[in-house]
Order: sequence, then structure tokens, then C-alpha cells
Amino acid sequence: MYFDERPKSRREDLYDREKELKEMLTSIEHQKPLVVLKGIRRLGKTSLLRVALNEANVPHVIVDLRGVNPNSRRDLYLRFQSALNEYLSKNAPLFARLKDKLKLIDGVSLSGIGVSLSWKNPETLYSLISALEGEGFVIAFDEVQEARGPAGKELASLIAHFYDYGETTFILTGSEIGLLYDFLGVENPEAPLYGRVFHEIGLSRFSREQSLDFLRKGFEQAGVDAPEEILEKAVDRLDGIVGWLVEFGVVSLREGLREEVIGKVLEEASKLALAELERFLEKRPLARRRYLTILRAIALGKNTWSELKRELEGKEKREIEDATVARLLNALLKASFIEKRAEGRNVSYRIADPVLEFALRR
Repeated sequence: MYFDERPKSRREDLYDREKELKEMLTSIEHQKPLVVLKGIRRLGKTSLLRVALNEANVPHVIVDLRGVNPNSRRDLYLRFQSALNEYLSKNAPLFARLKDKLKLIDGVSLSGIGVSLSWKNPETLYSLISALEGEGFVIAFDEVQEARGPAGKELASLIAHFYDYGETTFILTGSEIGLLYDFLGVENPEAPLYGRVFHEIGLSRFSREQSLDFLRKGFEQAGVDAPEEILEKAVDRLDGIVGWLVEFGVVSLREGLREEVIGKVLEEASKLALAELERFLEKRPLARRRYLTILRAIALGKNTWSELKRELEGKEKREIEDATVARLLNALLKASFIEKRAEGRNVSYRIADPVLEFALRR
């Protein structure tokens, strides 16, 4: 079913994405050391990842790093422990084969069908992944850019070690594209992963026709005859962001397919989009007002460099240096809250998520 809010795990539940799925499966088959799956929020990266790993039929760990404490090795190790135990609990024969190796690792203790990791020894995770290599594990870190600070640097160093000396395939997903590149050290010679070649797979939003087709087929699966005019209005408001299209389908199936549902989905979804923005802002309290000024201006159509600079200066009633404006815009670009568009020499910005744009206009 397309209208399922949970990440997909079967090909038949994944709309389109055949090209990207083939790329992912080829990368796993060829044991590429580092695969990067990128795309803004709610484009279905986790679904594509899960489908690919299930189709490849390889043992795997998917570590969800959303909200991880970037200063805590303990938090990172607990996330890995939880992900590994989730997989081992469903694969008892594999755990039985691994037991003898695992019990020899300093910092690893066995409990039922699972492991417990000590976070105090940084070598524990290295030794554990070395043990998993013999079984052909693929290790994925979902939203890896969340691992910043000391924990992020330690994780990047671990991946770099196995890139150079191991055989593990690591898959990294990221929604905040600029921060994802920072984690990869694309432009930073001091970063642990700098210079490592990675295979990059990008997810883009659906085209208008794809979005309409997705909704049509989703309602067909549920046995609902969907009026075309309502679907077109939903796509006008929600764009090609599959997560929001799914939400529209789910609410419509629950409450009835009618135009009013579009507004309800926007209202509810905007709370989530604003909460994500708030997490970004709370880490940057000194520049909070400036970020909000820029975002609201872009949402209202003032989207060129000069317009945004004037908007900031008008709010603060003083001149603001170009370098300051550049830093603010760059931070929003890295976090994928905005996107840059260039038409010849004309450069403008837009809010990446139509739901966030809706919320900022209010």
C-alpha cells in the first residue's frame, strides 16, 4: 500500500524509484565501501534503504541517528546496540553463529538474543564491526549528519578505518545536504573521510505528473474513486514531497476524500515542519531572529540576495555586512531549509518544503 506512514520494506509498496533502487542494489552487490543516499526531508530515503537491503538479502544494521547527542559516545553506541539487536532478534541462527566471536570482544556482553555494548572503550565498536564483517553485514547510518561534534568525528574515523582496511559496505543517508557533505569532509582536508570516493544516489521530489499518478494509484489500492480536481489541488499545495502526499492519502482514507482535508493536512504537517525548524534554531539562539526574518521573507516572495539583505537591515535598522548575510544563507542551505535557484546571472532562493513555506506565511 502506498498510503502507509511507516517506511516501506517491499518493492511493491515503493512508488517509482526503480533507477535509484537499482543503483543501491548494484552498490551493495559490488561491495562499494561507501554509499551516500541524499535528499531533502520526506522523499522516502529510509524506505528506499530498507527495500534495497531486503532485496539484497544481506545481513544489515540500520542505525537511526535522528536526535542523537553529538557529544555522546554513549548515545551513539546505544543506537548501534539497539539497531543490531533488532536485527539479531529476528535472525537467531545468525546470532548463534556470531556468539563465539562476540563474547571475546572487550566491552561486549551477551544477553538473550542480543548484545550489550560498553561505550567507555572506543575500540569496542571497531572490534564488533570486524566480527560482523565475516557475515557480510552492510551497516547503514540514517540521517548521519546528526552525528556532529566528538561523536560524529569518532564515527567518521571508524568508517574511514573500514574504508581503508575492511570490507564492510557503509550506507549513509542525509536530509541536510550541506551538513552531510561536512560529515563526509568533502571540502575539509582535516576531516577523517576527506578524499574517500563515495557512490552518491540522490532522491528528488516527484514531478507533478508523478505526484498525481501516485495519488491516483494509492486511492485505487484502497478502492476509492478519487476526483481528479481534488488530487490536482492537493498536489498544488503539497508539491512532490512523497511524505506529505502519503499523509494526505492516510487522512483522506480515514476522514473522507474532500478538499477540506488538504487544509487539515497542511495545518497538522506545519506543526511538524516548524518543530524541525525549531530544533535548528535552538542551537543558534543569537541568530534566531535573523534566520526567521530570512525564511519568512523568502516564503513571502522576497527571495533575492538584495531583497533579503534589505529585509534584515530594515528589521534591525542598521547596515549588515555581506559576509553576515552569506553565513546565514549558507547555514540554511546546508540544513536544506532553503534551496538556491539560478537562471543565468539571476540567483534566488526558495523554501525547500511547501509545508514549511505554508507555516512561515502565517
